[in-house]
Amino acid sequence: MSRLSLRGRLRRPAVLALPALLAAFLLKPAWADETVLAPVTVTASDDSLEATGEAGAGFRADKVQLGPLGERKVLDTPYSVSVVSSVMIDNSLSSSLVDILKYLPSAQMEARGGLDVGRPQTRGFQSDVVANNHIDGFNVAGTTAYPMELFERVEVIASLTGALYGPASPAGNFNFVSKRPTDVPLRRITLGYGSGDLAKVHADFGGRIGETGAIGYRVNLLHEEGEGYVRHSEQRRDLAGLAVDLQFSPDTVLELNASHYEFEKMGYPGGFAYTADRQLPDAPDPARAGFGIADAGLDLRTDGGSALLKHRFNDDWRISLGVSRQIVDRGFTYPTHTLTSDSGNYTTAVGVSTAGRFTINSNQLTANGKVRTGSVGHELVLGTIGYTWDVFSARAASTPYNYAGANIHDPLVHQGADWSTGGSRYHASSTWQQSVIIGDTMTFNERWSLLAVASYSWLHSRIYNLAGRTTSAYDDEDVSPTVALMYKPRPDMTTYVAYADSLQPGDIAPTSGVSNPGEALAPYRSQQVEAGFKWRAGGMDTAVALFRSERPFAYTGADNVFKEQGLQVNHGLELTASGELVDGLALYGGVTFLDPQLRDTSLAATEDKRVVGVPKVQANLLAEYRVAALPGLVLSGNIHHTGKRAANDTNSTWADAYITLDLGARYTSKLMGKTAVWRLAVNNVTDERYWASIFPGSINGTNSRASAFLGSPREVRASVSFDL
Repeated sequence: MSRLSLRGRLRRPAVLALPALLAAFLLKPAWADETVLAPVTVTASDDSLEATGEAGAGFRADKVQLGPLGERKVLDTPYSVSVVSSVMIDNSLSSSLVDILKYLPSAQMEARGGLDVGRPQTRGFQSDVVANNHIDGFNVAGTTAYPMELFERVEVIASLTGALYGPASPAGNFNFVSKRPTDVPLRRITLGYGSGDLAKVHADFGGRIGETGAIGYRVNLLHEEGEGYVRHSEQRRDLAGLAVDLQFSPDTVLELNASHYEFEKMGYPGGFAYTADRQLPDAPDPARAGFGIADAGLDLRTDGGSALLKHRFNDDWRISLGVSRQIVDRGFTYPTHTLTSDSGNYTTAVGVSTAGRFTINSNQLTANGKVRTGSVGHELVLGTIGYTWDVFSARAASTPYNYAGANIHDPLVHQGADWSTGGSRYHASSTWQQSVIIGDTMTFNERWSLLAVASYSWLHSRIYNLAGRTTSAYDDEDVSPTVALMYKPRPDMTTYVAYADSLQPGDIAPTSGVSNPGEALAPYRSQQVEAGFKWRAGGMDTAVALFRSERPFAYTGADNVFKEQGLQVNHGLELTASGELVDGLALYGGVTFLDPQLRDTSLAATEDKRVVGVPKVQANLLAEYRVAALPGLVLSGNIHHTGKRAANDTNSTWADAYITLDLGARYTSKLMGKTAVWRLAVNNVTDERYWASIFPGSINGTNSRASAFLGSPREVRASVSFDL
């Protein structure tokens, strides 16, 4: 299936068909008339528009989901945790994960084919495609676009979480929490505008039906389309999302989710590739025509569905069982500009092939309970979590389209071609991972507690050729433990020290040029030591985390054997704060100081050098101020700083540091007797030009080529939200 073959399929028909889908889900069953007491689901704390009118609305998060451990208070977790709520998403006019990662001082997006399909990461580590990413605890692909309008919040754990979710990179964990049905009827419409002529309409409906409210529903419909910040560019987003809660009894609920999302982004700047001996020039103006090609870019389609059954035996014991499936079609025709001189000369090429496909099936089963042994309280967890990930690639080779060279300061405008290639896919690889998790949080008294969790995991991987034969295979198993000691000097404070050791699948040796071709290496072991302090003081939450993390890597040494023999070692300090500083003034921000280094590399020139694309300092501060003289008006400002970053493994070229400033305002008023919120945001007010992402061709210090992607220019966004 070509990129063009994705276009036009299941666009408006998918959105218009949702009412019929909703009706099918909401047929009143016989048990809907039973008496229903407190449902076991957790709904949004406040879905009212009036709540968004307060300065700092949604800045503070009381609880977070910790996978099989369930919901825990942020204050009582031995992890560095950040939560971006739906209120913050709405008020900042964010539509993608890229938009909200800037608020987290430890997070970056490592772009690959564009920021929208990059790999989210924390603390300077490159993430896995699937293992580090979840929706409602189910594994999903991290390298596709997600609509923020579909989610109640985004939770980011900037720590090693292999004991909770199974083997993964030490890049942290990203969990999207779906919007759930509301107890109070919700009928919200949002109309939006973006720079160029980008227009958006979003409908968010929720409530319960049946005499007893046994059936809950949440519907999200979205259509956005228009020209973006580049002349003759195009962006389109279509979403149809449905969440249903079926309350079988006061203690049993079945949560169902289904969504279809189409994302098209054409004519935006492509990436810039360069060899290790090339100097990276200053970032040019991304809005200038020529860095993109009309009708070339991203064409993505993501379909997902899940079912999660929750049952509460009593106040102390509960169980949950669920499965999910995701299908991701990814059409790429982004241009790649290859730098050919230090003065900024480049050539342009586009590779066109059948759109690739990911299918991910995920499962989870957990039992949680509380018991006491003498004076010690125990919060126990026993469960299993896992996924299968199949990759289907184009059977035919990519068709290259080459264009005349230009200079980064004087780009040429190129016309697109007939990208359609048709063709079929073949099953390129299959990855299976399943973990059994056991854990206990022991509370000795009101001050001391100990968390001990471990996962035993089975890892299998197969790579296939066009004929369907296995060309390389991987099978292994082992344990990933975490232990953390927590001490509370006061009820509103927590200090902790934690150690984590997590598996990550080993690499497979190249098929030629080495003495062990195709050999699957044993799992790598990433390790982390962390000490932290959290304080929930009045209206503010503050946290400090000091950590050391390391991840092994492999390369071919002087003995011509491909094997594990190097390390990426990151030392860091994180400082965060969120909440109301004084009456009417709220802050959400932090700073991360990081020393990311390559150790024991194959080249003397890359030994002890800075990791490509990772800043030593990254900081962000979002401030909101309620104007007392004009009730309903809130002013906001966000300043973001990313320090300079190494642009190759030898650190002989660098990407400059940059600072961006965003300004915004929102006003809560009455519109035809209903509450309405008007929002305005101007992002990158100073029109700063910067490289948003730099990533290396490999992580093992071999000084291979790298790629750089431009950040967005000044953009204006506006919206109005009102309830029907």
